[in-house]
Amino acid sequence: MRRFLTLVCLLCVTIPAGVSITGCFRNPAGNFCNGLGYGLRDTDVASIFLSPQTTGISIAYGQTQQISSPSAKTCKGTAASVSTYTYGTTNNQLIDISPTGNMCAGTWNRNSGGGIPNYTICSFPSPLPATNGLPYATAYVTASADSVTSNPVEVYVHAQVTSLSLVGPQQCLSQTQTATLDSQACYAANGTQYELCAPPGISSTSTPAFACAGGLAPGVTSVPDCSAALGTLNYTVGNTSVASLNQVTDVITAELPGTTVITASVAQGASSAGYFSTCPPAAINVTLANGSTSGTIAQGVQQDLTTSVIDTLGNPITGLTLDYQSTDPIDVTVGATGAITTSFPSVASVNAVCQPTTCNPAPINVTGVNGTGLSITSNPVKITVPGTASDYVWFSAPGQSQYFVPVELISGTVGSTIRLPYVPNSMLMDRIGNNIYFGSEHELMFFNAITNTLTKQDTGAPGVVLAVSPNNSQLLINDQVRQVFYLYSVAGGTSSTFGGMGVAANWTPDAKTLYISDSAAAGAGHTDTLYVYNVNTGWTSYPLAASGAANPGAQSVAITIPGVGAYLSGNPTVAHTWCPSGNVGNAASILFYPQGDSVNTLTDVLAATTDGQHILGAAVNGGVTTLSDIGIALPTVTSMSGVVTPATCPVSSAGVMSPLVIQHPATPFNTLPLAVNATAVNQVVPSPASNLAFVTYDGTTAGAQLPYYIPGTGGAAGTVGYLTLTGSAAITAPLVGAFSPDDTLFFVSTAGDNLIHYNSIPSRNNNGKLHSLSREVAFERHRLALHRIAPRPEAERKSRRRLNRKHPRLPMRLGNLRQLRRSVVPAIGPQPGPRSLMNRIERRHFHQHVGCRWKLPIHKLDVAEWRQKRRALAAFFLPTGPALKAQRGKKAPQPVIDRSASRRTKK
Repeated sequence: MRRFLTLVCLLCVTIPAGVSITGCFRNPAGNFCNGLGYGLRDTDVASIFLSPQTTGISIAYGQTQQISSPSAKTCKGTAASVSTYTYGTTNNQLIDISPTGNMCAGTWNRNSGGGIPNYTICSFPSPLPATNGLPYATAYVTASADSVTSNPVEVYVHAQVTSLSLVGPQQCLSQTQTATLDSQACYAANGTQYELCAPPGISSTSTPAFACAGGLAPGVTSVPDCSAALGTLNYTVGNTSVASLNQVTDVITAELPGTTVITASVAQGASSAGYFSTCPPAAINVTLANGSTSGTIAQGVQQDLTTSVIDTLGNPITGLTLDYQSTDPIDVTVGATGAITTSFPSVASVNAVCQPTTCNPAPINVTGVNGTGLSITSNPVKITVPGTASDYVWFSAPGQSQYFVPVELISGTVGSTIRLPYVPNSMLMDRIGNNIYFGSEHELMFFNAITNTLTKQDTGAPGVVLAVSPNNSQLLINDQVRQVFYLYSVAGGTSSTFGGMGVAANWTPDAKTLYISDSAAAGAGHTDTLYVYNVNTGWTSYPLAASGAANPGAQSVAITIPGVGAYLSGNPTVAHTWCPSGNVGNAASILFYPQGDSVNTLTDVLAATTDGQHILGAAVNGGVTTLSDIGIALPTVTSMSGVVTPATCPVSSAGVMSPLVIQHPATPFNTLPLAVNATAVNQVVPSPASNLAFVTYDGTTAGAQLPYYIPGTGGAAGTVGYLTLTGSAAITAPLVGAFSPDDTLFFVSTAGDNLIHYNSIPSRNNNGKLHSLSREVAFERHRLALHRIAPRPEAERKSRRRLNRKHPRLPMRLGNLRQLRRSVVPAIGPQPGPRSLMNRIERRHFHQHVGCRWKLPIHKLDVAEWRQKRRALAAFFLPTGPALKAQRGKKAPQPVIDRSASRRTKK
C-alpha cells in the first residue's frame, strides 16, 4: 500500500510539470514584435501613414475634401487590418474633419436640427485667419487606430485663389536647357485683386512685377512664397513636344521649338498660369552632301540633304519636323527626313520649312511670343535631273458637253466615248496623274485616269473645282450658288466650309496654306477679297483694293518660291505673306497674312519662277499688251560663319510683329511691251529652269506669234522675243501652253489653225532668237488648253512597244484654262467651238538663245534606262455638243503620225 501511494504522489507531481513544459513550447516568443513573448504582436497595427506626407493639402475657405485613405502596417511591414479610423485636427475652427475623413476649411454643421444631417454644411472659418495681414493659415490632421496615430498632414487654408501667374523663364530656353517653375497668386477682397503670395524678389517694380491689379493689400508690406501660403502647386505642360516636366522637382526641360501653356492647380482648381518657350530657329541651312546649294542628281538616285538649324540664342537644334518643299514634287520628291528621290528628269528647287503646327507651334493668342508660332524657311537648293521623259497627256474643254473620249497616242487608238453624269464646269487633275476631278452645278465627279472609270459622285459638294492640294488629299470647291467654299477631303468628303466666292486659288507646295482670290469684276456675288486657309490658323479673310476700270482685281494667284506668301494680280500687284502683324498676346490685333508687298504695275495673270527671284505678270490695257518682271528676294541673315539664310519673321523687343516685306533689286520691276494683238492674256508660263517664259493670249488677228521672255539678272530687264509657229498665217492666238518637267518640251494650243504645237527646247543659242526646225507632228482641236503635266505608271508591255519610238512624249492636261481660271458657270468667258475630235499631231523643234551664262544641258538616256523610265501617252477629249453629234455613228478618226523631216503631218 505504501508503494502504491508513493507512485500516485510521483504521478501527481510529474503530470503538471509535463503539461507546463509542453505549453511553453506551443506559445513561442516569435508571435510578438520584440521576440520576447510579450508586448505588441506581429499582427497588430504598428504604424499608420496618411498622405500626402510631404506636400500638404491646399484648401480654400468653405471647400471640402475627402482625405486620402490611411494605410496601416504591422511591425513586420505587412498590411494591418483596421476597422475604423479616428481623425483629428490641431485647429477645428480652421480645418474640421468628419468621422469619415471629410475635411472642411472651416467648421462642419452638427446637431443643426430640421432633419439636416451632420457634416453636410461647411462654413467659413470663424474667425478668418490672418497671417501677417494675409488670409491664410495652416493646421494639421491625423488619423488614429488601436492607439496608433499617423503622421501629421499639413493643411493650407486660405482665401479663394483667383489667379495664378507663372514666374518662370521670361525668355526662351535652348534645347535641353532647364528651369524651375514658380508662381504668384492673387485673391479678391472688396472687389480688388491683391497679392497672396509670390517668389522672393517679386515686387511692384521688379521684372516680372506683381501680377495682381491691387498689388499688396492695405497694411501688408510683404507676401510669403506660395509654398508657405498655399503648399505645393501642381504643374502640367500642355504640349509635351515643346517641354518636359519633373513633377517632383518642378524642373522643366526645353525640348523642341515652340511655346506651350503651363497649367497650375491649387485648392481643387486649375488655371493657365503662363507659357514656356523653347527657342525657335533663327536660321535653317540646307545643302547637298557636298555642301553645295545646287547640283545634278541622276535619275533614280537618292541623295540626302544636310540640314542644320540654329536657334535664336545661337545654339543648334536637332530633331525638328520640317516640311521639305519641292517645286516639282512628282519628279523630285523630298521625304520627311530630307531624302531626295529623283523619279523623272526635271529641274526643281527644294526648301526646308519650319511652320506650325508641326514645327515651332504656339497657342494662337500668343503667336509671336519669343518668336514662336511663326514660320521660317531655309535657303533653296536647286536640283537638276538630266534626261528626257515621256508620259500621259489629258485633253479637255469642259463647259458644254458631258462626253469625253480617251485616245492612246502610241497606238493611235481612240477609245469608247465616256459619258459623265452632268456637264462639268471645271476639271482639275492631281499632280500624280491618278485622278481627274470634274465639278458641276449638281455634284462633284471623280474619274480614275488609270482604270478609265468614274469612281465617285458626291451631290454634297457641287460647284467649281478651284484647286487640288499638291499631296492630293484635299480639293477646294466653290459652290457659287450657295456662295460657300468646301474644303473637301478626297478620302472622306467635306471637312470644313467657309462663306465666299473665288476666281483663282493656289496651294503652297506643302499643302498647308491655301490662297483664294476674288474680284468684284468677276460678276454678281463676287467681292474684292483674299481668303486664306492654313492648318494652324484656319480660315481668315482680307479686303483687297476695289476693282474697277483701272484695276481688274485679283484674278490670278502666284505662290512665291519658297511658299512664304502669294502675289495677287491687279493694279497694283500685291503680295500677302506668312508673317503676322499685330501685338504679341493681343489676339484681336493679329493679321495672320498681312500685305507684304505692293508693286505699281498692272497684271492680269501671274506666275513665279522656280528660282524664287521673279514674279512674271502680263496684262492687256487699252489694246496694249505688257509683260512685267518683278524682281523679288527674301530678307536674309548672315551667320558668323558667313552662311546666308532667309530671316525670321520680324518681332520687336516690345512685342510688335511686322509683316514679312519682300525686297526688290534697285529696279523693282521692268515693264516691257509685247508686240501682239491680244484681247486678253491667258498665261505667263515660266520654264522649270527659270530662264525662259512664254506668254499665251486670246486674239483674232491672223499671223499671231508666240512671245517669249528671257529674264535678266540683278534687276536688269530681260529679253523679249517672238516665235513664229508653223502655219502662222492662219494662227490668230497662242491660247495656252505648258512645259514638260524636264524642261525639254513646250506645248501650245493655237486658235485659227486649231493645232497643238509640240516643241522641243535644245540648249543651243542662236543670236538671241528662237528658231523652229522642220520636224513636226501635230494634233488638231479647237481651243484646247494645256493644264498640267504629270507622269503615270504603265505596263511593261507598253514600255517595250515604245522602245523604238524616236521622240518622247510628255504629260499634260488640256482644257479651256481661261474658262477654268474664271471659275465659270456657263455665262462667263468664251466656250469651246464646235469642232471634231483632235486628229493631228504637230512636232516642232526650236533653238533657244539664253546667253553665255544660261545653258540648258539636255542628256540622252541609254537604252536600258529608257526601257525602264519611259511612259505611255494617253489623251482625254471633251468634244462640244455639235461635235459629239457629228461623231455619233462614225468610226473615230485615227491620228497618222509622219516623222519625216521633210513633210508636214498628214491627216
